[in-house]
Amino acid sequence: MPLNFDFSEEQELFRRTVREFAKKEIAPKIGEYAHKGEFPWELYRKMGKAGLLGLRFPKEYGGQEADAVTMGILVEEVARAGWQIPLGDIMGEILALHGPEHLKGEWLPAMTKGERLLGIANTEPSTGSDAAAITTRAIRRGGNYILNGENGFHYVMETFDLMRALIAIWCVGMAEGALDENIEYVKQRTAFGRPIAKYESVQSRIVEGCTTLEAARLLCYRTLWLKDKGEKITKHSAMTKWYAPQLCFGIVNDCLQNRGAIGFTTECLDEYRLREIRGAMIGDGTTDINKIVVARELLGREFLPYR
Repeated sequence: MPLNFDFSEEQELFRRTVREFAKKEIAPKIGEYAHKGEFPWELYRKMGKAGLLGLRFPKEYGGQEADAVTMGILVEEVARAGWQIPLGDIMGEILALHGPEHLKGEWLPAMTKGERLLGIANTEPSTGSDAAAITTRAIRRGGNYILNGENGFHYVMETFDLMRALIAIWCVGMAEGALDENIEYVKQRTAFGRPIAKYESVQSRIVEGCTTLEAARLLCYRTLWLKDKGEKITKHSAMTKWYAPQLCFGIVNDCLQNRGAIGFTTECLDEYRLREIRGAMIGDGTTDINKIVVARELLGREFLPYR
């Protein structure tokens, strides 16, 4: 069977465009925003002007109706520069698929311009990974809703498969950025009279990171490719979500090890990357939950541990 691991010409052009934008606009400023704890609205609006928001939204609302692989390219490339997980776009897809027209018209065009950001609240102190056990309810009273409700839980679950794969490729992009910087750093940093890139332990960490990261990247894009073919991706997306964040956390940690004590400081992005990737190992299905999902798909529901 013939295999083709290349992006299409359009996708490759898009990848180069996004990478150029990310290097010019995101990379020089993201560290400052991260350390201040501020959301980078300036960069977000620039992404909107560059046509990099709402990629999968319907065209009538300013989107491009992009396929999943193209969305993955965007997420990977902005992550290389340190950008956060674009959960707003993913949540916007729920609105595009299931929302009433007046809300679509109000929110989606504004989101594609970087003027509004959509969030999600799908956990409670007593539920955690058991999202179906949420006790909150949304009760309509007149023209308003009193929040104490399920909050459209089933619609969110419909997007979990794609969301997990995109979070995984985002982790890959973050680790790629760390490796890119680390390779240049170890060539310049000297110890005992020679560049530390000459030492086998340093080389080993970089080689192992690049090798395993390539495997994770291919798994992510295969999952997104299957999504575009209209196939069920529950198993594959759960595989990416448990494997990629855990792997990428270790890769960035190795990059930090190569840097030494400076890796803990805000002079580089590795400490920021570690915190961000660690969060990805919890949100939208923990590592353990995603392993359970894969086991369910392989063994059958009758072997679920909670039944």
